[in-house]
Amino acid sequence: MNNITLTVKIERAISELRRGGKLVVSDNNAGISVLLFASELIENDTINQLSNLALSRPNIIISKNRSNAIGINNANGPCSILINNNWTLNDILSLCMPLTGHKTPKIEGALTESNDGIISSCILLLRQSRLLPAGLMTIISNVSVEKINKWAFNKNLINVDVSDIKSYEKIKANNLNIAVKAKVPISYTENCEIIIFRPKDGGNEHFCLVFGKNRSLTKNNALLRIHSQCITGDVLDSLKCDCGQQLKESIKIMAEADEGVLIYLAQEGRDIGLLNKLRAYSLQENGMDTVEANEDLGFNDDERLYYPAKEILSQLNIKSVKLITNNPKKVEHLKNLGINVTKRIPIKINPNKYNEKYLETKKNKSGHIL
Repeated sequence: MNNITLTVKIERAISELRRGGKLVVSDNNAGISVLLFASELIENDTINQLSNLALSRPNIIISKNRSNAIGINNANGPCSILINNNWTLNDILSLCMPLTGHKTPKIEGALTESNDGIISSCILLLRQSRLLPAGLMTIISNVSVEKINKWAFNKNLINVDVSDIKSYEKIKANNLNIAVKAKVPISYTENCEIIIFRPKDGGNEHFCLVFGKNRSLTKNNALLRIHSQCITGDVLDSLKCDCGQQLKESIKIMAEADEGVLIYLAQEGRDIGLLNKLRAYSLQENGMDTVEANEDLGFNDDERLYYPAKEILSQLNIKSVKLITNNPKKVEHLKNLGINVTKRIPIKINPNKYNEKYLETKKNKSGHIL
């Protein structure tokens, strides 16, 4: 399978999960295939549909963080939970996600998996779909893994392999191409060019702003800001975060220097998506901080990957950078990808009464230097 075919297949699988469809996930090396269904789209008859199709009863699968949140202590990976026949739909949903006013039921059987098994791959695919990292997983007991492709085809089901799920993000980033360039004067400077990058499979687009009269992209130690999309902060000027403030300050720094590149990645909410970010906001209204809310939903504190940034820098022929950030972990991520970060340039943030706790959490739990 070539890279384009692989990414298109995963994109189709993601679309299927998001619309409430069933999906086959196979591990050819382990000789196992399962049906996967997204937790937030479960209805009263979903369990029976999966059972009749696979001839085995589904289990609930949840991420390590969600496992810890509901009291499965010392989970070292995602968990599979046996479904009690007496559980209601809300009982099942309350294990998968925070459910206001509903107590999670007593769990009588749970299996913790390592981070390399088929459950982990199913959880990863749900994350890639911008869905909650929880679902129903049913072992397909009536079909061998050698015959699973034909079985899935006859049932009109998409079948993806765990190896494709694991390699999807990196391959998708490697498929980015420059789609268009255009000069766009902005309020800070007229010397600004926007470059749009689109993957060959037609997936999410990223863009960058390039500053300076000459817009020379081959020099070393280029000023760089890698900014993840934040509609609430960047567009609506939300006071709950500092994203919009960081974006404007970074643009100001580059405009005054008359050089630099701002990479704007389509990674809303630290890459959990806008809907899940607002779910986290709702939990924060009840006293949780940013990290606690993300983990209660089953996510990590930060789900972002920087493969697209690496590919964009490579295509712009930028060899080394001075990174504008308050996040030392971002510096580490870029260095681990082979990007030479010669200096970290801090951004001064002015807190307000709405984001004081958010900024404290960034500092104390996420390691930001403020």
